[in-house]
Amino acid sequence: MHNPYSNNSGALTTAGGLVVTGYADGTLAAYDDTTLEELWKINVGSGFNAPPMTFEAGGKQYVAILTGLSRQSKNKLVLTPELREMRQQTMLFVFGL
Repeated sequence: MHNPYSNNSGALTTAGGLVVTGYADGTLAAYDDTTLEELWKINVGSGFNAPPMTFEAGGKQYVAILTGLSRQSKNKLVLTPELREMRQQTMLFVFGL
């Protein structure tokens, strides 16, 4: 598991065998907890600082994560030209599993 951008959000593991984490480039990714094989990923266009969380509603499991980088995390992106102009809005994304 290699990502060229920093991980400031932490990681979440599920009983279903997933490891979910967000990166400074706006990518949320899920990995198999045994092999660390990437199972899926999506880039939402704004970096992650908050850890992902999970909840259940109506018998379905969801993963939620808040976007928006801290001042320190944004300062690290100055050295990454392709991320320098990335949007920095705060939004809550929720994904069904």
